Amino acid sequence: MRHRAVLLALVIAGCSRTSGGPAPRTEFLVANNDSTFWVTSDARGIRMRGAPIILARNAGRFHELYVADDDRSFYDAIFVGQRLYRRDLITGDSVQLLSDGEVAGMAERFAREHPNERPLGPDEEGAANPRTSAIAELRLLDLHGPYASYEHLTDVHSRGGANRHAAHGGVVDMRTAQERSVRDLFGETEEARIVPAAESAWRNARDSLLAAAGSRGEQARQAIEYFEFSPWSFTLNAKDRVPQVQFSVPGSGGGAGGVTIPLPPLAVTEPSWWRDVAEELPLGSAPMHRWPRKAFELVARSDTGTGDRATLSIRDGEREWPVGVVQGPVRRVFWLDMPALGREARQALMRAFDEASLYSEQSRVVLAPRTRGRPTVATLRPVAWEFAR
Repeated sequence: MRHRAVLLALVIAGCSRTSGGPAPRTEFLVANNDSTFWVTSDARGIRMRGAPIILARNAGRFHELYVADDDRSFYDAIFVGQRLYRRDLITGDSVQLLSDGEVAGMAERFAREHPNERPLGPDEEGAANPRTSAIAELRLLDLHGPYASYEHLTDVHSRGGANRHAAHGGVVDMRTAQERSVRDLFGETEEARIVPAAESAWRNARDSLLAAAGSRGEQARQAIEYFEFSPWSFTLNAKDRVPQVQFSVPGSGGGAGGVTIPLPPLAVTEPSWWRDVAEELPLGSAPMHRWPRKAFELVARSDTGTGDRATLSIRDGEREWPVGVVQGPVRRVFWLDMPALGREARQALMRAFDEASLYSEQSRVVLAPRTRGRPTVATLRPVAWEFAR
C-alpha cells in the first residue's frame, strides 16, 4: 500500500507542468504518516521522489525511525513484541529507543518452565490455538524535533486463564532513549498547570460516558474501572505551530480492551527547543495547510471529504506551481536549502531513499504499523471523546 501511494505521487508529479514562469528555487522533504517525498525545484523544473521511510532531524542531522518485530515464539506459545529504532543516515548505526520488556520476560519465563520446547524458526508456524499468546505493538504517532510520540498496545491471552489488554501513550527522547515527562519537556510550571486540567477533563469524560451508557450503566461502570489517568500517558501535538500536550487515559485489563481514551489537547508555553521544530510544522487548518518562506510558500490542500490525499503546490503571490499529490495528512516539511544540505548529508539521504525503495512490509514497519495477529476483543469505544489528533 505504501509503495502504491508513493508511485501515485511520483506519477502525478512527473505529469505536472509549471505556469507563469519558473518556480522559485528550493529543496525540501515532505513527510506524511509513513513516507517521505524529496522535492527539488530548479532550472530543470519541479521533481519529486518518494520513499516509504520516516525521518527525524535533530541538530541538522537526519535519522530514520523504524519498528522491528521481536518474535520469540514457540509452537504452543506465541510471544511477539516490537522495538523502535533510530538509525543515523551517515554512519548507519542503529540505536534501540523502545522495547517491550513484558513480552520478552514472558518468553524467557516460558523457556525456563518448558525446557523441552524449541523456539520456532523464521518460517515455521505455531499452533492454531496456542496455550499462551502475548503480542505487543508499538505505534509511532508523530515526531517533534528530538522527541517521538508513541502508543504501546499489549494483548495477553492464556488458555483457561485470565486475559489482559493494555494500552498507553508516551514520549521518548531519541537522543537518549529515555521517556520524558511533561516537566522534562515544558517545565515545572506547565506541568503544575496542565496535569490537573487533564485530570479534571478525565473526570468530566468519565461522567459523560457513564451518563451516556443508560441502561448499560453497570457494565459501563465496570469497564471504566480499568481506566486510570496517568501523567505519563501523553503525546505531543501542535496547532498553528503552537505546542500541545494530549493526554490519553490508559486502559489495562479485560474490560479496557487495550484502548486509550484521548482527552482534549492542551496548549502549552513554547519551550526553547520548540523554535527548531516550529518551521517544520504547518499553519492553517484543513483543507489547506501552509509552510511560508520569505519569497514563497508551500501549500497542501487536502480532500474535503476524507482528507486521504493532499495536493502540493508552491505559491508565489498570484502564481502557483503544482508539485504532486501525496497521501495525507502532511505531517512536517524539512527545508534543505537554508542552510544548504552538506555533501555528506546529501549522499546519506540519497542512499537512504535508494535503500527504502527496496523495503517490504516485513523489513520496516513505520507509523501506525499493521496489526500482527492481535485477537479481536470487546472494547469500550468512547466515540464522543475521540478528538482529532
